[in-house]
Amino acid sequence: MKILDNLKKIFETKFRDIFTGNTITLFDFSRNTENVIELKEGNKLAIDISKATEEEKKKLKEEVLDLIVQDQDQVFLMDKSSQKTERIKGNLPTGEDETLLKFYKDKLDPEMYKALEVSFVVRNAFNTGEDIVELKRDIANRFPTFGNNLCNLVTGGYFDNHFKDLYNSMIDDEIFDINSYQKKVKNIVCSLPYTVFITRFKSYDELSGEVRFKLSNLKKYGAGRLLLHGIGRENVNTSNSILDEYKDDGTVTVQKEINPKKTIITATLNF
Repeated sequence: MKILDNLKKIFETKFRDIFTGNTITLFDFSRNTENVIELKEGNKLAIDISKATEEEKKKLKEEVLDLIVQDQDQVFLMDKSSQKTERIKGNLPTGEDETLLKFYKDKLDPEMYKALEVSFVVRNAFNTGEDIVELKRDIANRFPTFGNNLCNLVTGGYFDNHFKDLYNSMIDDEIFDINSYQKKVKNIVCSLPYTVFITRFKSYDELSGEVRFKLSNLKKYGAGRLLLHGIGRENVNTSNSILDEYKDDGTVTVQKEINPKKTIITATLNF
């Protein structure tokens, strides 16, 4: 593994024990270590560039990694020999994507924001017809609890509108806490396989059919619940109408939460 060999050249005298007798299979380039380089979970090499000396940073830049900087933050660190670096450079967020990133910068928790940045690169690569399997795998490895779901939501355009509308609706509440928005976004992202988004861009019959289809499939696998999420008065009304279809269904119980201004609905169909 070329990248590991080069890292050994830079850090072996300082962190010899890390490389002795260990098989490194995963890399984590982040800012969450006590030292510049640590071994975590038995086989994950965690590198915190911010703690490296200027000389180490210079050697890393020249010999090992290609550092891509966006908004004064490290977005990606890649093996210089990898073609993936060039693919990432060619798909960095610009224009409307940059505007969206600025919107979410102080609204999402740091880890989810990092995943959002990477997911825009994946979406751009997808839109140009490139193979995104490796890039998506990187996101899933780096953010195992929500990375894949978030990437799919970005590709589907939900961060262009749905989560933006969610923030704009929540901020109108008399008592607004940014933590509550972050928690709601994370809950929605993590529950993506069990969620139906109620949107004005689909007809009532389409949405009702999607709910029935997902309910049927989830019952087969014993998932136990399906979530509905809608923003805006029209979508709240549509959600209530769909939920009314199950009021006499003995196999399904409905729980719903609607904000005081009736502009956000989150409902759970338990079965």
